[in-house]
Amino acid sequence: MTGEDGRKQAEVDYPRAAGEEGRAWIRSKPFGHDPRETARLLIDFGYVLQLLDLHAGTTLCELGCGSGWMIRFAARHGVQAEGYDISPEMIEIAREQAEAENLDVRFEAADMEQLDLGHRYDACLLYDALHHSPRADLVLATAHRALKPGGRLLLAEPNWKHRFQGREAAGEYGVTELGYTPRKLKKLMREAGFTDVRRFHNNRKRLFSNTPREAAAHLVEPLVYRLLGPFWTQIWLRARAG
Repeated sequence: MTGEDGRKQAEVDYPRAAGEEGRAWIRSKPFGHDPRETARLLIDFGYVLQLLDLHAGTTLCELGCGSGWMIRFAARHGVQAEGYDISPEMIEIAREQAEAENLDVRFEAADMEQLDLGHRYDACLLYDALHHSPRADLVLATAHRALKPGGRLLLAEPNWKHRFQGREAAGEYGVTELGYTPRKLKKLMREAGFTDVRRFHNNRKRLFSNTPREAAAHLVEPLVYRLLGPFWTQIWLRARAG
């Protein structure tokens, strides 16, 4: 199978292709990693709560939710959360984990390039998912259709270098691994009907002590991140549905 159908089938088949060890990693996410990586993922969830202003009762959908760990965490916070992913096996894992955690969360298998969710959510999340599609325009159109007028979209993506760094996974599993610049993503978001597009920098993911050296690094880091952002930082963009 080649072309468009082959690309999407590779995403559908990924959990099976990853093998038992890979599926165990998918089920355990965000835990079971190197402590630094687990901490990064947990901190990222904190940013999602803040940037989407997720209060108890807020309605949230995640496109490309994978194993649904972000959605399950949001449900524990009292959010009315739903997740969508193209892989039925990934959705089955998400449902199993939600049931084990006694959470009332909806997960559905669906193509995020074609889904129509009827403008019924307060917030929409695309976390580490958009780079799995070469049709970012279609995915962002789906996000816009998911949101109520004025609803909030949050997008978190690796930067343009992922187009090269993801080649190993693309070669092994046949999945799509792209990378975008912030400028390109902002343009696509505006073309999809989003307004008030804002970028955030989130690389300060460590504690610091009171030593002079650590304190100085703490003060300098924001400037360094801002300067080097186009080259190596993760992209976080928030916007509103027009």
